[in-house]
Amino acid sequence: MAAGHGQQAETGKAGGGDPVCMRIWGGLGNQMFQYAAGHALAKRLGVELLVDPLDLDYAHAAFGLDLFGLSPRIWQPDTGSLKARLLGALGRGEGKKRQKLWPGPSYFQKDFCHGDEVFSLTAGTYLAGYFQSEQFFADCRDEVRSLFSLDHVAATIDPARLALADAPTSVSLHVRRGDYAANAKTTATHGLLGAEHYMRAAGLMAQLVPDATWLVFSDDIAAADELTRDLPRRTLVEGQSREQDLHLMSRCAHHVIANSSFSWWGAWLGRNPDRHVIAPRKWFARDELRRVYVDELFPSGWILV
Repeated sequence: MAAGHGQQAETGKAGGGDPVCMRIWGGLGNQMFQYAAGHALAKRLGVELLVDPLDLDYAHAAFGLDLFGLSPRIWQPDTGSLKARLLGALGRGEGKKRQKLWPGPSYFQKDFCHGDEVFSLTAGTYLAGYFQSEQFFADCRDEVRSLFSLDHVAATIDPARLALADAPTSVSLHVRRGDYAANAKTTATHGLLGAEHYMRAAGLMAQLVPDATWLVFSDDIAAADELTRDLPRRTLVEGQSREQDLHLMSRCAHHVIANSSFSWWGAWLGRNPDRHVIAPRKWFARDELRRVYVDELFPSGWILV
């Protein structure tokens, strides 16, 4: 069965082995990386993919796979078992500790965007991590693009905006704020890209795409307005849902992304085979970059500034 709107992704069951299970958590972009990696692993092993969505407390982290019409089977741990009762008594039967109820082996990704061990995992494994690299699903790239199609959303978007995005010189520019700005701990981890970064990226894109028309996306449109007010032919995209934003981003010809998995996907799902993508080299704040390897996050051909 083809994976599409309102359908369950078919991961293949030719091997007849035990399913693999992927922990799903974080914002929409994070969830997409996790699901893509899990889908690819299940397909390679010929088994079913289950998902284990953690409790998602933040508005930006609402369970998102249903936006794509995906309905993977959710793992339901056996809460009546002796092990479950013991863990519950110890306060370990909920949240991230729930994986202790998984009957098979577990794999926890050590690195942000790297993990050769994934390719030697066996059926029946529980996975948790970020998996933020296309290396984990490069062998089924076209399937992943199909899984994350939002073509059904186009009918809900202003036709004038669609026309802007479909122009051959359109550039999506994403400004990420939200908890990056509101939470001091999150700011210390991710940092905030300022006007200097965006003007440098925009200047480079203007050289690559003369007469660029800019579509500016953000979770803080006032901040995005301030950061991009000097751009010519600029449209601030307001009042849309996250799925509408993601679809409109993907229709743009070129992309300037933030240090955000959301706009990473907006660029990666882009339809223009000759698209230019400019991404921030400083994906994290300085201190975080000293300990986190990020090189494999960026697909070949993306420009880092």
